[in-house]
Amino acid sequence: MLSTLPDEVNFLDCTLRDGGYYTNWHFAPELVSDYMTTINTLPVRMVELGLAGKPDSHGYFASVTSSKVEQVAAGLLVDACVMIDAKDVLASELPTPSGVTRLIEGLMPGHVTTVRVATHYSNLAACRNIFAELSHTGFRVFVNLMQIDAANAAEIEMCVKEVKQIDTIDVLYIVDSFGSMKPTRVQELIGRFAGRIEPDIGFHGHDNRGYALINSVAAAMAGATWIDCTMGGMGRGAGNTASEQLLPILTRLETSEERALIEHVLRHFDPLRKRYGWGSSAAYQFAGSNFIHPSYVQKLREGGALSDAAIIRRLSDLPADERMNFANDKLSALMAQDIA
Repeated sequence: MLSTLPDEVNFLDCTLRDGGYYTNWHFAPELVSDYMTTINTLPVRMVELGLAGKPDSHGYFASVTSSKVEQVAAGLLVDACVMIDAKDVLASELPTPSGVTRLIEGLMPGHVTTVRVATHYSNLAACRNIFAELSHTGFRVFVNLMQIDAANAAEIEMCVKEVKQIDTIDVLYIVDSFGSMKPTRVQELIGRFAGRIEPDIGFHGHDNRGYALINSVAAAMAGATWIDCTMGGMGRGAGNTASEQLLPILTRLETSEERALIEHVLRHFDPLRKRYGWGSSAAYQFAGSNFIHPSYVQKLREGGALSDAAIIRRLSDLPADERMNFANDKLSALMAQDIA
């Protein structure tokens, strides 16, 4: 079955960005140093060092600059990228070039070769000037189409048409934002784009329903040439495709390399997993099956006061039109409910 994989699959490890949703984008220096050393031994093409342009109240890796890259990743042997949220530009009163410049202040093309832009699939056309400005500045542009599993056939076709008209996208990512996709849906979505657009296609999986690994393999089989992963699967909500599970399947990882990777995860990320509790669960599965934003489950699980059954009851009360977008006022209302 795996003989249908493309000749080259590029792996992007986004631990420091997606994992930051649990640590507020702060990681211990020893973990970061060991992480960089471990990455250098693996068949990983790119590392996502964090976000750009977030407030000072967030951690070190929420506002990555070139000086920070020199401090923590000077010895990194692979390319690096950061992510920006398109909403931070689209909601700004500044002109698009100024809005982009504000977000990437202190970040110049160099070891950071690429900026990933996270945008809801319905805002793709509105982001055209963001992509152009980043490309003009000298960055490669990867676009993450968020929540696209909720798109209907006409909306997906519109995305295909929009991508055809934009010449500044290098890689277009299908993102399983809700962890809702099954392998057949992953292959269907990638098939709608493959062979019809110029950019390469990537896939970013979440593990709400326990499908992140199989979905990532399915994506590669369907023609995606960029696949995301994180150490220990650490990431927002239920987490992502685990690097230590994915790489041995899709690469010729030596036994010694696999062991070193597993030991790295055991040393640094298993303690974090025990503390924060990411991973597939009944509550995350319910959220994934119903297109509910994973942050609701993540926040309701904090402190361990609520059982999965109680969380599911609370999430069931969320109106359908309020499920996809996380909001603190909705969360507060859910937390205030008496446990039935």
